[in-house]
Amino acid sequence: MFTVGAIILGIVAAFVVGASKTGVPGAALVAVPMFAVVFEGRLIPGATLPVLLVADVFAVAWYRQHTRWDLLRPLATWVALGFAAGVAFFVIAGDATRTLEVGIGGIVLLIVLVQLWRLVRGQPHREADTATAAIYGTGGGFTTFVANAAGPIINTYLAGLKLPKHELVGTSAWLYLAVNVAKIPLYLALGEWSDGGRFFTADSLLYGAIVTPAVVAGVFAGRVLFRRIPQQAFLVVVLVLSAAGALNLLV
Repeated sequence: MFTVGAIILGIVAAFVVGASKTGVPGAALVAVPMFAVVFEGRLIPGATLPVLLVADVFAVAWYRQHTRWDLLRPLATWVALGFAAGVAFFVIAGDATRTLEVGIGGIVLLIVLVQLWRLVRGQPHREADTATAAIYGTGGGFTTFVANAAGPIINTYLAGLKLPKHELVGTSAWLYLAVNVAKIPLYLALGEWSDGGRFFTADSLLYGAIVTPAVVAGVFAGRVLFRRIPQQAFLVVVLVLSAAGALNLLV
């Protein structure tokens, strides 16, 4: 059974995940290292996934009318390529839990650095050309499959296209829901047919169910509370917490 500390940690992470879908894009990154305190190896992305899916459903329900499908279609092939690289990573890592934790920690830390660079440098305008879609789509597909950490990569890509905020949220909402649903059969197959154990267990699913109410609270709070909190300041806190969790995985 989970300790009180583990449940509190999960509630905080789930709340931030919910808020990230409606108020602070990219903040869901903090959930991965937080869940890594409770779980290890493949259970880290496996336990995080149901929480993300609940938040994705709300985001799609609220912002689906603002989706830019013309921007999503070119990304699909490249995200799939990133998924393939993610599958290869888990197959190669096998049951080496330490390798998985170092890989996940390294990805989260890299994304933190990318996000910090984006905050400091600002976001230059770019065109939605094939080369750009390939870079961001493949990178986003790999990081989301391995560590559920594609948010900053995809948000950086979409923000660079200078989309209005409602289009950025609506487009990313459908993308995240689609890729997170697509992970389920692949995680199940990897869990059955490769070394390293399963991504989902009764305990991990129970943990997700326990903290799910916090996701719901987060998505509603994200629409109200975070309009009054400077997003830059909140993102810095999220990035610091994410970096600390990533370093914990690495060290």
